[in-house]
Amino acid sequence: MALIVIAFSVSIVVVVIGAFVFQILPRLFPKVKTLLPSQAVISYIQVVPISFIFPALLWLFFFVYLNAHVPENPYSSLLGWWHTFFTLYMMTNAVFNYYMTVLTNPGYPQTQEEYARDRCFVKTFQVCMKCKRVRSAGTHHCSWCHTCVEMMCHHCPFTNNCIGRRNYVYYYTFLAYAFFGLMYACYLAYFPFVNCMSGIALKKFKETLANIPQLSALHRYSSPENSLRRYFDDVPLSGSCEALQEYAVLFAPAVGITCFIAALFLFQTWLLLLDMSIVDFYESLSNVTSFQELLRIWHVSLFKRKKFRFTHLILRKKSHWWRFFVPCPSDVESDLPPKDL
Repeated sequence: MALIVIAFSVSIVVVVIGAFVFQILPRLFPKVKTLLPSQAVISYIQVVPISFIFPALLWLFFFVYLNAHVPENPYSSLLGWWHTFFTLYMMTNAVFNYYMTVLTNPGYPQTQEEYARDRCFVKTFQVCMKCKRVRSAGTHHCSWCHTCVEMMCHHCPFTNNCIGRRNYVYYYTFLAYAFFGLMYACYLAYFPFVNCMSGIALKKFKETLANIPQLSALHRYSSPENSLRRYFDDVPLSGSCEALQEYAVLFAPAVGITCFIAALFLFQTWLLLLDMSIVDFYESLSNVTSFQELLRIWHVSLFKRKKFRFTHLILRKKSHWWRFFVPCPSDVESDLPPKDL
């Protein structure tokens, strides 16, 4: 059992350290980038430990937390079936959208030669001086991918991929399912954690009292019926604590990961309401001269601008509304609005 916890913890540490070493550190020290392997190798290194995290979470749910919440007939009762269905549903959607974010092309514009060949009647167009690709509204050059990306939001260090026109819907959907799924995971872990930690605290308090010389001497002269040691020995651990054992401490990292995903999800929701990408958001911060001007820009963006990014990056990416609730790829590539939305 301890091997599962160790593998789960090591996988998370590897993902965080990999994102820092492969994505953040080269931006701080550009010379480090020349020492790193290719981007495809980096993607493989980052995806492999994540592939171990999801099976470890399923193991913890079926063999630890499900038994703690449904001690009687966890696999044959309605409550056990509900927990199982909801966990598998949230996990399947989160895993699918994460891998689609990693593997989907974010949307690279045509090169200068391709654009001129397909549109011989167009005489003037903007070209990126770094990658020689045609630039349009919302197109930005990614310094890590060495190419422009259509409607680029940012380069995600945890996916080793840019988030742009074609994969933003998967990225935002992953954050949504991960956020609500982790909230549910915190619910599963909270009450067993509190019960277990209270029992362990009592036993630790008992051991501390037993090691105090004055209380030890008092215990020798006291009757067995009134002994503090007898009182604390009679305090049983709850059934959930016996089921969880050392896994009760996983509530703490679950809360930390939930807070991190919640911050990303809420920030991306705020950007969609402002109709901005992260690049646009940073530019607005750097160009303003006062906090009042920043609030004015946000007010105009929030209430007076059309939600172009939400419409084209999310709403028009799937032909039916129910496709957002099942793990299926985007089936709309054009900018025409779907019929049923």
